[in-house]
Amino acid sequence: MSWFADLAGRAETLLNNLDEQTGAVLRNGHGGIKPRPDNSSPPDIVQKKKFISKNKRSLLDNRSSFTPVPKNSPTNQPRSTPKSLDHAKIQDHRKKSAGKKSPQYTLHNNGPNTMEDDYKSYGLRQRRFSLPTDLEFVNHENITFDMQNLEVENAMLKNEINVVNREVSDLLNKLRTTENELKQVQTRAEAQSKLNQRLILDKEGLLVQLDDLRSKIEEVSVVELSQFRSDKQALDSENRRLQERNCDLQNDIRNLRDELHDRQSQQNKLENELRHTQTQIYDLEHDLEKRKLECVRLENEWEAYKLRVKSMLFSKDNEIKALRDGSNLSEDTKQLIEQIDRLKEERDDLSQGLSKVKTEFSEMKHHMAQLEARNSNAERVIAGLRDALKEERAARNKAEAHANSLSKELQTAKLQSGQTIANLRASLHNKEEELLLLKENSAPTTDTSALNVGDYDVMHSIENEKIQYLTQTVVQKQGRIDSLLADNNMLKIQLDKLETKYKTEMSLRARSHVVNVNDERRNTSPLAKLSLRMGLMLKRFPLIRIFIVFYMIGLHFWVMTVLLTSTPENYIVRPKS
Repeated sequence: MSWFADLAGRAETLLNNLDEQTGAVLRNGHGGIKPRPDNSSPPDIVQKKKFISKNKRSLLDNRSSFTPVPKNSPTNQPRSTPKSLDHAKIQDHRKKSAGKKSPQYTLHNNGPNTMEDDYKSYGLRQRRFSLPTDLEFVNHENITFDMQNLEVENAMLKNEINVVNREVSDLLNKLRTTENELKQVQTRAEAQSKLNQRLILDKEGLLVQLDDLRSKIEEVSVVELSQFRSDKQALDSENRRLQERNCDLQNDIRNLRDELHDRQSQQNKLENELRHTQTQIYDLEHDLEKRKLECVRLENEWEAYKLRVKSMLFSKDNEIKALRDGSNLSEDTKQLIEQIDRLKEERDDLSQGLSKVKTEFSEMKHHMAQLEARNSNAERVIAGLRDALKEERAARNKAEAHANSLSKELQTAKLQSGQTIANLRASLHNKEEELLLLKENSAPTTDTSALNVGDYDVMHSIENEKIQYLTQTVVQKQGRIDSLLADNNMLKIQLDKLETKYKTEMSLRARSHVVNVNDERRNTSPLAKLSLRMGLMLKRFPLIRIFIVFYMIGLHFWVMTVLLTSTPENYIVRPKS
């Protein structure tokens, strides 16, 4: 705790300095206090006082130069009272009016020591004996200045005291922190000692276990060797079984790959057929729309032709009536009769054209029925292809699931083989250690025994044969393990190749164009939507189709009967000329 002693010494020195500075300030303050002089004092004494006050002022100035001057606060600045100012004016007036010199006074016995040898005794703690005894030598002119200096020094001392208090508080805080750290270090040291004791106890326990293990290793017998051989045989049989299992899995993988390839080829064929049927359906729909447009155009022409024939027949009937009402036939009537004959011929021609149109209409109906039948067949084929595609997809999913299960089985087989190999290596390592211990135990020693030299040679030869046999078996097992590792690596490489090939095929299949059977052509206009709905309704309800056919036939028959039998109502028969 030397640093704490140093800290106490520093604090004591600071307090001593503060005491010295406060003593100097008190000396200066007591020197400024002076009783009021009488008016009857002679002028020479006043002049002598003035001289002494100047010396004192210089000494005070020199003394005040030892300490730094801080900034004054406005509350600490001294104020000169009006009484002190009046008193200073009166003293100046008396000094000026004094005409006689007063006798010189010696101040060696009455003056304080601080005025003569202040520099030598400054800094010592002599506060009671350093105060002035003769207060009449102080001049009232410098009272205000001395008071200001005293205020400044007081402020400085207060600031220094605050700084010292802060340093002391910081040092106390540091002392507390160091004590806390010391406690923490002590607790850590105790914990470390406890841990060391525990480690020592664990070390002793491990040494005891090591001695037990050494004793057990030394007690190796022939029974353990036979058990080791049986374990080796069991491991060999297990390795053979694993090899057979690996071969079976490889065969299953090959068969699955072949099946997957066949399914993919069938799927590609079905997709091509589906595309071809979709193109055929699209072409048939296009032809059907063209035929419908032609039928609509022919119906419009037929309506226009009917209207034109009606108007012509109406005009001709009017002319016939006019001719019938007339008695004489003129050249105009003859011409009209000829025109009527011509019109009859035209009517016959038109009837023939109408029959041709009817035959074409019947052919169009027949063709439409054939197209509908083909469309229904195509829809059936598409439905069958969809079912086949679903079946193929289900089979592909099953094959993928089977492949995944086989890959998982391969991984488990790999893990099992790795575990068995690790166990075999560990057992081989243990047996090698046992063999080394046996070699060390079988080494020749200088121990005195009851056996003779021949028995010792026989036992040594038996032990050498055992060691050679064990080394041969270990080498054979190591060779088998290496072959198993090579087979396992080959299987890993084949599995990696199969996985990469499968991933590439899946990526190509994902990138290839897949035909969506449910794709439909977008309708661009409401008329097309209406026609599509009408077509679907006609396909779903055959009675509506039959009704429309009979309605068209009856309408045409009625129109023809009206055209051939009716006469216009406003027909006017012209009188014969």
